[in-house]
Amino acid sequence: MTQRETSPSSGGVNWLVQLFGNLRLAWRLLRNPLVPVGPKLIPLGAFVYILLPSDLVPDFILGLGQVDDFVIFLLSLKLFIGLCPPEIVQRHLAEMSSIKAAYRVVKEEQPQPTDVAGYLDVESRVLPDDGTSSRVEPVERDSDQAR
Repeated sequence: MTQRETSPSSGGVNWLVQLFGNLRLAWRLLRNPLVPVGPKLIPLGAFVYILLPSDLVPDFILGLGQVDDFVIFLLSLKLFIGLCPPEIVQRHLAEMSSIKAAYRVVKEEQPQPTDVAGYLDVESRVLPDDGTSSRVEPVERDSDQAR
């Protein structure tokens, strides 16, 4: 038995992704003032057809009544996109496929010098490195001896 090869565009969830992409494209084209009014009437006509109670297949026939509405919707979407000027469609497809972002260069801030004088109560000094200890020992101030 041979396995049937499937391309990524032949099934699965891809048709749903394409449908949402086409819906998004159609919405952008409907709002574009450069698209003529004639093609814009196609989705409007399909919407009116879906809302009307009289259809090719009546809606009370469960399943088939809704399938013809869905097919009319898909065909009108395809026809609308096909009748729009190709350069406008290509421009919208390019905008939809690119990632829009605003980039700005942030000047790196120089670290502020930290003044530790206000944080320490005692003066300190680093002991010479004789290999035995690398710790900092506090040095008593004159004011500490007076207490």
